[in-house]
Amino acid sequence: MKLLTSEQAAQALGVSKTTLYAYVSRGMLESVEGPDRSKRYRWEEVERLRLRKQRPLEAAENALYGGLPALESRISTIEPDRLSYRGHEVVQLSRTASVRQVAALLWTGWLDHPLPEQSLHTWNGPFLSGALGWLAAQLEEDWSAWDLSPDGVRRTGWRIYSAFRAQLHQHPRLEQALILLADHELNASTFAARVAASTGANPYAVVSAALAALSGPKHGGATSQVEALFAEADASSPRQAIGERLRRGDPVAGFGHPLYPHGDPRARALLESTPEAQVWVEAGQQMLNAYPTVDLALVALGLPRGAAFQVFATGRCLGWIAHALEQYADPRMIRPRAFHRGH
Repeated sequence: MKLLTSEQAAQALGVSKTTLYAYVSRGMLESVEGPDRSKRYRWEEVERLRLRKQRPLEAAENALYGGLPALESRISTIEPDRLSYRGHEVVQLSRTASVRQVAALLWTGWLDHPLPEQSLHTWNGPFLSGALGWLAAQLEEDWSAWDLSPDGVRRTGWRIYSAFRAQLHQHPRLEQALILLADHELNASTFAARVAASTGANPYAVVSAALAALSGPKHGGATSQVEALFAEADASSPRQAIGERLRRGDPVAGFGHPLYPHGDPRARALLESTPEAQVWVEAGQQMLNAYPTVDLALVALGLPRGAAFQVFATGRCLGWIAHALEQYADPRMIRPRAFHRGH
């Protein structure tokens, strides 16, 4: 359950705090007690009220662009300052659990649910094209993947994860990074996974669809933009690299996640033990008034170029399989309707 402060709720509705309180007194919105005993507002209720104030076509359009969730899911929950997997706070999970346990949690709801051992599969060449090629080959060759029972999907899912994991470079923070990136609600790649799963496509096809979406520069592909920023800083400094981009009017990737107004908790967890990255934290706060995102935190780990995306994709495939399992249980096919604006 995502809770908003009075300031955040009023801003989302485009009203003053006085009007917000009037909505509560009229029964249009319910307040709940927050962690510090201040009033909080459920994000879903605020969004529902905001959409009620819009015209129907606007509401329908916004639902697919960060508006009211179109799908129910119990896998992960994003709040302004935390991320949880099935009620377990993710930063704590990343410090105490293994990837295998987190996969079990996402796929079954239980940390100690057994998962099958798998032989490792590898491919040569670049990660993205290699992964897509391997998935396409398995789609044709592995007939067992058409067993869409929960146990069957989990077997195929762990086979996919194991193949992705075998491609990664070792790093002391790798296990933690994979856990932190395992799921993030209905982002673009996860939505692509659910659309594919809703058609009855098997897990290899589901992960192929999701991986293609993840590769875009507005999603997981943003890690390559952060790598370019780090390369510019190698010749000067983080402050100068950011400053040069601001002067040119170029975007500065890796700072300010819209869902975490106080900073991305996943990035904070990875950066807290990376002292050499603190110059980026300071530069972002001083020059952009923004905290780093998990994309920047991955690159700051010092992995080889391109490896941050590989870690992102490998961790996230655990979430894609979790959403596929949830979607397979729903007989409906995801099929939004188009609409045309009047001239």
